[in-house]
Amino acid sequence: LLYLGEGKIQDKNLPHCMKLTEMILKEFWTEYCKIKDDLKNSLSRISHTTDLWSDQNLDSYMALTAHFMTCYDDHTSARRV
Repeated sequence: LLYLGEGKIQDKNLPHCMKLTEMILKEFWTEYCKIKDDLKNSLSRISHTTDLWSDQNLDSYMALTAHFMTCYDDHTSARRV
């Protein structure tokens, strides 16, 4: 927010932490439902790959990628990642 506001943002312009949490969770569940529907409607198999790593502080991270094909209403297909 500060970067986009070019330093002109004041405290009163920032959302409260509870409002920010609510906004983030709402966006998460929206995207979660979209992905869940895409996976449910995939044309065939779903291929998963994972990557595990840690940073210099030994904080661990994991990434999961799913590759699958979907079909749109106009009967075109596309590979989704």
